[in-house]
Amino acid sequence: MFSKAIFKQTIKANIQMLVIITLATSIMLVAMVAVFDPSTIKSLGNTLGSTGLVHTSSNDPFLSMIGSTFFSIQGTLLPVIYVVLTANGLIASQVDKGSMAYLLSTPTKRSTVIRTQALYMITSLIFMFGIVTLAGVFAINRFQSGIDIDMGTFYELMLGLFLLMFGTSGISFFASSLFNLSKNSLILGAGLPVAFFLLHLMSTMSSSLENLKYFSLNTLFDATSIINGDNIMLDFTALAAVGIVLYLASLVVFDRKDLPL
Repeated sequence: MFSKAIFKQTIKANIQMLVIITLATSIMLVAMVAVFDPSTIKSLGNTLGSTGLVHTSSNDPFLSMIGSTFFSIQGTLLPVIYVVLTANGLIASQVDKGSMAYLLSTPTKRSTVIRTQALYMITSLIFMFGIVTLAGVFAINRFQSGIDIDMGTFYELMLGLFLLMFGTSGISFFASSLFNLSKNSLILGAGLPVAFFLLHLMSTMSSSLENLKYFSLNTLFDATSIINGDNIMLDFTALAAVGIVLYLASLVVFDRKDLPL
């Protein structure tokens, strides 16, 4: 099914970037939790509310703040960088550089290679968001123990962000499996996730741009709806389905395509 040797080698090759992005994302979340002050956030919301960048809620200003900042911008952008670069490096870059030809000259099957790389991509995201979640919980207990925070909603936000990155990684991994040239892989594998991020961000800034959200996968992770207690099961299911379908498609495409071996 998968190769332990390839998996270990993949960890060694990507661990530095994984640790850096995980730490940077965790530090940003901890910093936002640490500096939160209800009166300051209310003032900021009054000042920037019209821009769409900051939305505050009288029911839960803390979750509203991190929902419209960390979960919409920083917590999304940094993992996207990791996903795009790692997915490209797992398959397309190796084919482009010729190292994949060396690997497949051994008794290792194509199907084993692609499954192992897909397993690493998914487990690395689980690791990343597990650490970020723990960092968030620690920061909340350390810096905001005096306010009432719905931790269930916080966990839902983290799950939604993970599912968004799972779906996004499916796009990047599929592109990496489809193309033999790294530059072509990045056009699709990086172009779509970045476009989705920008379209979603633009749709929140003005009512005239609101329809742009229908062209972005990021719309399926709506932090405001989660905080308001809306039913988001369909959105979460769609994100999971996108990731699963694209990973399965990647296995088939890579196993059947022509490789410059």
